[in-house]
Amino acid sequence: MKVLDTTFLVDVLRNVPAAIDRLRALEAEGPLATTEIVAYELYHGIQHLGRRRRETEAARIEELLAQTDVFVFDRRSAIRAAEMSGELRRRGQSIGVVDLLIAAVALTLGAEAVVTRDASSFAHVGGLRVETY
Repeated sequence: MKVLDTTFLVDVLRNVPAAIDRLRALEAEGPLATTEIVAYELYHGIQHLGRRRRETEAARIEELLAQTDVFVFDRRSAIRAAEMSGELRRRGQSIGVVDLLIAAVALTLGAEAVVTRDASSFAHVGGLRVETY
């Protein structure tokens, strides 16, 4: 299973050819997943739109999310994120909180990789393979 990051799903929603091609290849490889954290980011990103456009985009997001398993940030993920944060701090490194939470869910699930446009977001996370497109 591969976990789809926000940047990847935004590019899918924007019909970026490289993202669409990668999505098709990923669908052929096996199960796809994302997190409710990613869902939040997608919905957050459309809140500035007018009502009609926001409703249209929300429906597109819903349709896209329906094609994947969407996992919650649970207690195991919370503990994993806290441990990762502590380890990063001890090494003098950091990543954004949202990316940390997504990485923790992916690692807790035993995901093969996170698929993202921005590999640097997850560069300091040990044990997590990152795929770009």
